[in-house]
Amino acid sequence: MLCLYFPSIIPFILYPHAMKTTFTMLFTGLLLLCTLVTLAQTIRRCNNTGVTGTNIYTTLQAAHDAASNNDIIYLEPTAITYGNLTCTKVLTIIGNGYYLAQNPGLQLDLRDALVSSVTFANGSAGSRITGCVIDGQMNIGANNIIAERNRFTTAYCYIGYTPTSGSIGVTNILFRQNIIENGYSVYLYPGSTAATTVSNVIITNNIIIGNISTPTGQYNRLSNILISNNVIGNLAGTSGNSIEIDNAVIKNNILTYTGISNNFTPRNNEYSNNISGNTVFGTANGNQQNIGPAAMFVGGTASTDGAFALRPAPNPAIGTGESGTNVGAFGGVNPYRIAGIPNVPTIYQYNQSVTGNTLNATISTRSNN
Repeated sequence: MLCLYFPSIIPFILYPHAMKTTFTMLFTGLLLLCTLVTLAQTIRRCNNTGVTGTNIYTTLQAAHDAASNNDIIYLEPTAITYGNLTCTKVLTIIGNGYYLAQNPGLQLDLRDALVSSVTFANGSAGSRITGCVIDGQMNIGANNIIAERNRFTTAYCYIGYTPTSGSIGVTNILFRQNIIENGYSVYLYPGSTAATTVSNVIITNNIIIGNISTPTGQYNRLSNILISNNVIGNLAGTSGNSIEIDNAVIKNNILTYTGISNNFTPRNNEYSNNISGNTVFGTANGNQQNIGPAAMFVGGTASTDGAFALRPAPNPAIGTGESGTNVGAFGGVNPYRIAGIPNVPTIYQYNQSVTGNTLNATISTRSNN
């Protein structure tokens, strides 16, 4: 694999004949050069702001349809959605991040990469989507899917389901460092037969202002589920969001709800080092109870996702997770990433000046883990 990086500050000169090149094209070109690529991959661009050219498409589905397995699709910042996607190929889909105006200095262009519903169907095993704002339902109906650093605004994420097939067996799913707003949920959706079992799923380091659950009566079709280092519920502790899952290891999570509610039922789960605003986890195995969100999170005027970062010590979530890690989305070995910045180099600053007939420009870039 060929890896190309820019240094953190890149000075260069654009001479008069080059001034016709738009800055949009310039920035995009740098992003493409900064990407991890292989010789067998084609990089395709989604742009619905009027930019045209080779391998540029106005919808995500059109880019998908033109792509081959293992291609990379960049969703460039926009105010217009790139529409729905039914994915039947092995693709990497990369957006711009989110909450960028609330978290200045991370990206030069503060607009989002907007997507409607996304379905990973047969043929898409091994795909990855990151850095996108998803305002429709996500359906994971293929194996080996990674959904990380995305913002879900108005719909659910179903694991083990597609609209055309219903329940479908899947394995090896990673759902990491996402934020789900407005009470929506991650649903693990096994059916009633061995062919529709959902297994080997990791749900980690997410902020879920909603639930992690399975439809009633289907709990026994789950196996090898890990739910770790998530925040589940709102900052006020007023929403009764829950973990209702079976056959899972549940550790290092924060359930924020402070009301009297059975928002966790220990159905054949191992659960340890979790914190709840009520008493559902008890106090055995490193669990803590009756701890409200205000004792743990910075809240206040921080960004929507940054508000869930942990306050400095003394804080009951600091160092009380398994092996001394912090509890919640910002703990563990892969903490939540503010603003969902994808792990490719980004441009976060641009400065220019004109001397005679020469345009001097400095572009500042950084790599992201």
